[in-house]
Amino acid sequence: MSKVYICDDDKLVLMMVERILGREHSVKTSKSIEELIKLVAEEKPDLILLDFQMPGTNGFEGIKRLKEENYFSDVPVIMVTGERDSALEIDCLNEGVEDFVHKPFVPDVLLTRVQMVLDRKANQKDMQAKMEEVIDKSFHDSMTGLFNRDYAIETIGNRLLESDKGAFIMIDLDNFKYLNDAYGHVKGDDAIRAVAGILETAIGGRGFAFRLGGDEFGVYMYTSDHAIVETFVIDLFGEYNRQAVEKDYLVNSSLSIGIALTPEDGETYDDLYAAADKALYCAKRNGKNGYCFYSVNFTDSSDNRIEVVNIRQLQKLIEDRKEIREQSGVYKVDYREFQRIYNYIGRCVERTHQKAKLVMVTLDVDETIPADSVESEMQKVEKAIVSSLRRNDVGTRYSATQFLLVLIDVDFNCLENVIESRIMDNYSELSGRSGSILRFEILDIKQ
Repeated sequence: MSKVYICDDDKLVLMMVERILGREHSVKTSKSIEELIKLVAEEKPDLILLDFQMPGTNGFEGIKRLKEENYFSDVPVIMVTGERDSALEIDCLNEGVEDFVHKPFVPDVLLTRVQMVLDRKANQKDMQAKMEEVIDKSFHDSMTGLFNRDYAIETIGNRLLESDKGAFIMIDLDNFKYLNDAYGHVKGDDAIRAVAGILETAIGGRGFAFRLGGDEFGVYMYTSDHAIVETFVIDLFGEYNRQAVEKDYLVNSSLSIGIALTPEDGETYDDLYAAADKALYCAKRNGKNGYCFYSVNFTDSSDNRIEVVNIRQLQKLIEDRKEIREQSGVYKVDYREFQRIYNYIGRCVERTHQKAKLVMVTLDVDETIPADSVESEMQKVEKAIVSSLRRNDVGTRYSATQFLLVLIDVDFNCLENVIESRIMDNYSELSGRSGSILRFEILDIKQ
């Protein structure tokens, strides 16, 4: 039932209105503006019937008091009057009164006018809610529920007008085309939603996440503190890595991130976007699965800066992976990750002059190994390699009969005389075959 309040100094009028409207509405009565204000303060009604002429005051004064208490805009008012004065009615309508009823009341007319005003107000609220919903949808991405580019442009732009200090973080999901091709578009959409969930949960009230389009996202942080932003970004990699363990379609993908700070990297949305985009390109150029802060002096030498950042990131990821910490022997990864590690080690070799070798171990298949036993035999080769090497060595399956290795701090003599022999002996023990069917090719790693 709608709540209707009537304010009139005439007890008979109050009784009559309560009797007429009480059948369909919840009615409360008051004899003065002061009583009415108290009633409204306790519980806001859906409609007020206000007598225009009361001792010491009038309807205009009542409207003024309602406006002062900020009730008038929310609650429609029907003016009750014993006069039929068109000028008075026009003045009241100009003040925002919804309608008039005249004394003496005609019950059906009073009920109809009250219901018409209530229906009109309900329709207005409905329309307002729908408009707000449309506006809300226009600022959100339909797939992820994140804010969209339009919202980011407007909100970040407004904050920058107030000299806001913040960080524009651009995030790209690496190898997204491969993910779609390998797992299908449904899993591709799941990956987009997974990244969106990671960003939204991570940022909380410290800023907001948004989708730029496709596999590109953004986060705007309400701080430009380098250390805070960097910690936030490293945590993103950690959470993505944890989810990749649970969701196999994320394993061969990663995140690349570019960061621009305001005001030093830009004071408009477009400037920050461009700076973050350049930083993102730098992260991708250096092997993906990393992040970079924008610098006006981006050159080839900026690789050095990226690697310092990536070391911290790599440490975070490895510490978060229990299965890596507990793994003995060679660190076995997929081929894409092997490529990234190889490139990274190559840069270290160039700068530190460490010795590192790229080793290809090939199972020479002959007539003694049936075609349907090749995979089983390669699993024994892998087991022999993993158990023969150290935890700081890295390996990956390259083909049906080949295994690739990166060995760090090892010289050629040790490799030929010790490691090869150890792998062949372990393979012989596992398979019962001669280790001589394993062929080793060795190259120095150079950048």
